[in-house]
Amino acid sequence: MEEWDEFSDKVKRIRKDPEQASSLLKMVDLREKNLISLAMPEFSTLRTEAHYEIVKELITAILAIDGWKTTSHEMLIGYVAKNCKEIDASEAALLDQLRHIRNDIAYRGVMITPSYLEVNETHIRKVIEKLKKLVSIKLCN
Repeated sequence: MEEWDEFSDKVKRIRKDPEQASSLLKMVDLREKNLISLAMPEFSTLRTEAHYEIVKELITAILAIDGWKTTSHEMLIGYVAKNCKEIDASEAALLDQLRHIRNDIAYRGVMITPSYLEVNETHIRKVIEKLKKLVSIKLCN
């Protein structure tokens, strides 16, 4: 992790903050409850965006526990890909794809078809569960 020095403009070493991670887990729970209200196909864009926000908060929690902070969403995904052996390369690629889609939604107003979630939502949920488990394990250590 010390090799992150080359990204010092995007990554910062901080005091380990398990309290922040616990707060982010609570936010994840709220976001997951809110997903129920977005179940109709017409809300596939908002649902996709909500999944990304959950992923982002979980990875931010992992960084907080490990003593890192970044405002770069790309670095969040990169951290998990490099430092969390529980997440394999295909899962990291899915998270990065989700990041790109979220950017398309947020900055270009792209609408996501229900078919995207039909194909990917189960996989996204699996990775979210892995990240939640990882946060819980790290909080217990």
